[in-house]
Amino acid sequence: MHQERLAILAAGGPAPGINSVISAATIRAQLEKVEVLGIHDGFEWIMRGDIDHVTPLTIDGVSRLHFRGGCHIGISRANPTLQAEHLENAVVSLQRLGATQLITIGGDDTAYSAHRLVQQSEGRLRVVHVPKTIDNDLDLPPHVDTFGFQTARHHGVEIVKNLMVDGKTTSRWYFVTAMGRKAGHLALGIGKSAGATLTLIPEEFAGRRIRLRTLVDILAGAVSKRRAAGRPDGVAVLAEGLILAIDPT
Repeated sequence: MHQERLAILAAGGPAPGINSVISAATIRAQLEKVEVLGIHDGFEWIMRGDIDHVTPLTIDGVSRLHFRGGCHIGISRANPTLQAEHLENAVVSLQRLGATQLITIGGDDTAYSAHRLVQQSEGRLRVVHVPKTIDNDLDLPPHVDTFGFQTARHHGVEIVKNLMVDGKTTSRWYFVTAMGRKAGHLALGIGKSAGATLTLIPEEFAGRRIRLRTLVDILAGAVSKRRAAGRPDGVAVLAEGLILAIDPT
């Protein structure tokens, strides 16, 4: 009987919970007598045809992994879909490793890479994608968050709450940038939960290009209104995606 072999890789940016997925998937596969390989650094090596950066994963090796942060097998933003050669290399590399199944852990770019791998392999590889992004910007069912989002929001809230105390103590303003290139969910979640003075996300501008002066005026206006109310301090939470909404002209 042909031996089933599962490969696991993580791509994109770091997020809480990656090691929990690696651990759970490995344990389940091992209980089903499936060999498991951890692919180091996402697609970085296999899309070059390099199959040396691989680690066998076992129940003993991952059973306590969920208590550790980071990613046990490393992570990278290497994208095999940008060049046809890299995509084919990734498929061939997985075949050379004897992988019949693949679990990818990542955000929207990784989800697309997983989809293209399925197409390129033409049935030779079964792929499951686990959505991971603290931006919470994947099209999942209502009220279902991507894993990592709530943890990032929680820690962001604690940071903003501390800054609000510092701001009041020192009569200063703090501007906090939260991740989220394509969606302002994290910034909005942090701002609402912490009670920030102001939260700005790109969705407020409904896809329109805005001038940098407009953002400056909004922030300056908030500062002026607070000072008029006798409060020289405040915290503004800004989604990083605002930079993409600014008119470059």
